[in-house]
Amino acid sequence: MIRVGLIGAGFIGRVHFDQYDKLTDRARIVAICDKEPDRRAGRFSRIGGNLPGFAGQDRDLHDVRQYADWRDLLADADVDMVDICAPTFLHCEISVAALNAGKHVLCEKPMALNVHQCDDMLAAAARAKGKFMIAQCIRFWPEYVYLRQVFQDGRYGELKAVHFRRQAGIPGYSLNNWILDPTLSGGGSLDLHVHDVDYAIQLLGKPKAVFAQAYQRAGGGIDRVHALWDYGPDRVVQLEGFWDMPGAFTFNMGYTAVFEKAGVHYDIGSGKPLTVYRNGTSETPAITGSDGYRAELEYFLDCIERDTAPTISTPVESRDAVALAMAERQSARTGMPVSVA
Repeated sequence: MIRVGLIGAGFIGRVHFDQYDKLTDRARIVAICDKEPDRRAGRFSRIGGNLPGFAGQDRDLHDVRQYADWRDLLADADVDMVDICAPTFLHCEISVAALNAGKHVLCEKPMALNVHQCDDMLAAAARAKGKFMIAQCIRFWPEYVYLRQVFQDGRYGELKAVHFRRQAGIPGYSLNNWILDPTLSGGGSLDLHVHDVDYAIQLLGKPKAVFAQAYQRAGGGIDRVHALWDYGPDRVVQLEGFWDMPGAFTFNMGYTAVFEKAGVHYDIGSGKPLTVYRNGTSETPAITGSDGYRAELEYFLDCIERDTAPTISTPVESRDAVALAMAERQSARTGMPVSVA
């Protein structure tokens, strides 16, 4: 049994908490940390979020140790693994401290606010005895797993074009609106858009260059980015991310992939299943697997239990995702393509 300490009980922390309820034969939350007394006491119904179907419910946490300071949780000898769901600006500091304390560490995306912090986390992980992974849930999302499978096995021929999209209304659910402060979250280009940046790296590797357009609120961060990634003249790769729509706008994510012999379309906001179009017909293949949140936790527990380093989501690629999001920002600022080393 892996004993887990959860740091951060906002929206994503509460989502992770719910997933551990489905994994009670393998892991158990023994400690929780949040600076807000209501949250660390389990009053999750008051916590908002951007995903339908993930409403929170109040929990009885009388048997879970509760901490206001994450340093006290790291000092808890009964905690084997730390699940970091704190705001992005804390990811580096907490991850490094947790790894130095001998804990296994799963940290929410994005890895950190900048590449230098990512490098500090990688250095700490190289010295540590615990496992380390960034929770890139889209790599584990069944419909995205399917796209990678058909890309790798070539059943529809070569991939000619793909359009990834992640779209949302202005996020108003974070505590004191920290997520809208780019010095704390990295803004929409890093907090939201990084999902597709990371997945594109997994699917296709790093591009030769990126070209992007974006806009930035006065006094705020980048709320919308449209990027083209250069993989050569025979493949079009477009990434679109925004959270600038009015708040009533329903969150959406998906992709449209065009292969030589078929097109694959997935759009979570439509309520329709993933569809494959070919030969004048359409079909909805069976998509198996749990949601990405549960799957990523199961996988990280596998790594701990088997004493193996994560390979589906590697910290180095999570660092690359931050670097490419920064390259997109540079391109948008200069109006020029940015070469990728």
